[in-house]
Amino acid sequence: MSTVFLTGATGMIGSNIAEQLAQQGHHVRALVREGSEAGALAQLGVEIVRGDITAADDVLQAAEGCEYAIHSAAILGGPVQTMEGSTAVNMLGSSHVYNAAAKVGIGRIVSLSTTTFFDQSTTLTEQSALDPAPLTDPYTQTKRAAYLDAMKRVEEGQDICIVISGGAYGPSPLPERTMLVPSFNARLLTAIEGTLTEYVNIPVPWVYAGDVAAASVAALTRGVSGERYLGFGRPEDVLSMVDFCNLACEIAGSAHRVVGITKEQLEDPDMQERVGVTLTALARRTYPEPWFRNDQTVERLDYQPNSLDEGLRRTIPWMRETKLLRA
Repeated sequence: MSTVFLTGATGMIGSNIAEQLAQQGHHVRALVREGSEAGALAQLGVEIVRGDITAADDVLQAAEGCEYAIHSAAILGGPVQTMEGSTAVNMLGSSHVYNAAAKVGIGRIVSLSTTTFFDQSTTLTEQSALDPAPLTDPYTQTKRAAYLDAMKRVEEGQDICIVISGGAYGPSPLPERTMLVPSFNARLLTAIEGTLTEYVNIPVPWVYAGDVAAASVAALTRGVSGERYLGFGRPEDVLSMVDFCNLACEIAGSAHRVVGITKEQLEDPDMQERVGVTLTALARRTYPEPWFRNDQTVERLDYQPNSLDEGLRRTIPWMRETKLLRA
């Protein structure tokens, strides 16, 4: 089987990618920062190379001898963002991966991205245009720049395809890592325990983390350079965070419920600071119905995601087994 260079391996999606690749017999070489716990990955047979995505030499050393790459490392759009940090990881880190892949002869790169800079005024598909007026938060701006860099490289002959994740939740070989802000697992947990009481009311294409990983792994061999794939759940499972959390509470047998933050409440600067610039901007948008269609992803990658109900019924027992959830 192949040797696959993986970034972001300690993240929720990245750790699922590592697990699936190892289960399929691939050798996985993961770039992991100094101090990050990676024992569970090593137990899966993953080769841990210590280094930083922001250091070009570290990336090049880790990529040496690999045939494929999956790039999932990113700074996400949480309440606290800086342009400096997002640029270093999301833009320069991606550039380091693409440069290293070209130098060592990696044949295919699968790069994970986001929906936030695509036009969502109409139903989102794999062919949707870029948003002509994208959000200005650091996460969106730097992920957009990384995407444009990837597409320029595709035009120049490099083999890169893009997997766009929905709102990912679910089990991981590294349970504690799945709880880091802005984790959806953490919000699910706090909703069940009753400490999350309100949230911004925007539609989210929920997806079981293992399904995004499966799409990413499938894209290594089934994908086409330059194409985008929507690693979402089912179109009928698009729900607001409020409804997502309340469904989880119902399945978990919790009496707690989350209420929605209105657009009017988001006019308050204090509320904007609490929820962050990305969510505030997303909450002000108008969304189409259906929110997305991913027919190309389903056909090209033989993609068959779990339903939201099934995903939550797997996730909540796992949270109890790993002691993340004690209720």
